[in-house]
Amino acid sequence: MSHTVTYATPRPELREFVVGMGQREMRLGDATYSQVDAASLEHILSFTFSGRPFLNFRNGTDDYVPWIHLVGSQPSPLSVAHFTEHVFAFGIFLKPFASWQLFRIPPSEFATLDFDASTVFGRWIHELWLRLAEPQTLFDRIRIAEEYLLPLARNTAPLTPTMKTALLLLNRNAPPVRQLAFHAAMSLRSYERRFSAEIGISPKLFARIARFQRAVDAKRTSGDSWLAVAHEAGYFDQMHMVRDFRNLGGRAPSELINTIGDVQPWSLGPPLTANQVFR
Repeated sequence: MSHTVTYATPRPELREFVVGMGQREMRLGDATYSQVDAASLEHILSFTFSGRPFLNFRNGTDDYVPWIHLVGSQPSPLSVAHFTEHVFAFGIFLKPFASWQLFRIPPSEFATLDFDASTVFGRWIHELWLRLAEPQTLFDRIRIAEEYLLPLARNTAPLTPTMKTALLLLNRNAPPVRQLAFHAAMSLRSYERRFSAEIGISPKLFARIARFQRAVDAKRTSGDSWLAVAHEAGYFDQMHMVRDFRNLGGRAPSELINTIGDVQPWSLGPPLTANQVFR
């Protein structure tokens, strides 16, 4: 059995909108591999070419992943994915506001949801899937994806004032939400309503998910103790972090790190390296 992920950062013109692109390949033989997910702010466009995973959703429903799958920002774990045989897929990881900037669709329209992306984007996304299935190399797939994204990046919608304040919440030393509301010349309640209407989740939850994702990345990349990770990510103490991991990841920190597989692939290893999730 093997599970390999190769990840690449986008070209400079796309870095405002795209975290990166990655390729997943699993060769599982007769075995089944299961992977949990967790809360996240990114929107993911996933193109599966073989071995569609089967999802057990937290709401009790089950289904196969669509061939072209869009996952919006998630405030909590969405599902457990089960993989069999030969799995091959390519993913584009969009930053939290890219749906507005590139497609003029508010992030709130995708938040908490996952669905067949062709129902929203139509013919061009199906054409992209067909073209991505043809090449033999990751570099060719990245070139094709960029070919579709670059025209959109040259004609973007500007961030709204609320989105500009939300950018500050991605930082470790983010200001209090009350301060952001003050600088936006809004009452706290009005600001929270506007934020939720545009982004799809509350500003406080947005900041919590950003901190949680920083902690996951820090543990993977540094290998530091959980106490050091909690401090680096901006938690008050380790127990505060443990509570967030259970709420946003559904598991204790060590258990989650061992079961999320290739979630947040940018922290698995150096770009353009075949990072082994397991072998």
